[in-house]
Amino acid sequence: MKYRNIDPELKGIAKRTPYNRAVIGCANILLPTALALTRTPSGISARSIMVQGHKGLEFRTEIFEPFGAGKNLPCLVYVHGGAFSYKASPHHKKLACIYALQANCRVYFPDYHLAPRYPYPAAYNDIISLYRYLMAEGCEKLGLAGDSAGGALAASVCNNYRREGLKRPAAQMLIYPLTDMSMQTRSMKEFTDTPLWNSKSNRRMWGYYCGPGAEERRPASPIHMVLPENIPDTYIETAEYDCLRDEGLLYGEKLKGAGAVVEINETKGTFHGYDCAVKAKITARSLQKRIGFLKKHFNA
Repeated sequence: MKYRNIDPELKGIAKRTPYNRAVIGCANILLPTALALTRTPSGISARSIMVQGHKGLEFRTEIFEPFGAGKNLPCLVYVHGGAFSYKASPHHKKLACIYALQANCRVYFPDYHLAPRYPYPAAYNDIISLYRYLMAEGCEKLGLAGDSAGGALAASVCNNYRREGLKRPAAQMLIYPLTDMSMQTRSMKEFTDTPLWNSKSNRRMWGYYCGPGAEERRPASPIHMVLPENIPDTYIETAEYDCLRDEGLLYGEKLKGAGAVVEINETKGTFHGYDCAVKAKITARSLQKRIGFLKKHFNA
């Protein structure tokens, strides 16, 4: 399918990309080097910690914060996307630094355990462990953010914070989030060949993440979760030509129906991962809305 109305500034990255075990393996050899070579922007300091997560396994978490920041900065756990199976990309690091600098917060950027080697609930358990670590460290305001599969993980923690005995998150920010493993929406059925991500790859991803009998593991799917009584204010951003578009919108409606305050940003002329074009005007507008949301809730 051809998408004539894609934003002209995004056409350079509008490529179809394969997704399978071989591609995952190759990508995860290259991505750590690319991430290490990505410069931390001026005004941001970076360090890392090790956190004990799923089944006692340690994972590395990078921390980005403005230079000279005080101890009591708001904390944002930013869970990168990548189909539960790719390591973080340079693009994710750039976003983490933008959030830290412009929202004046301390961003925790976990290198969580990945499928298919570590299927559900490994990644979820890692993010829960990091959240508990930050509570123990005394972070007064804790927010969650994630894009794509990272959005599913962020949403899952928000939905389960009471059952897990966690402090209520200050806010959650979900960028073109993955929310529904049943894959029955109109956009899921329509967008089988969209740039960067499509419904065929999405089905394979759920198989890698949940293994055989994936439908029996609905706790991995945020839209099927029982919501807490007091849901954190939520920002949801969707892309027009994205198989995940409709499930993101439906998830927003579910949260609203449960009493949450939800801000929806339906971007046009966009596709999944469009904000890789960080200098595009549409990306700049979306980043402005994301930063505004974070600042509003961190400064409240």
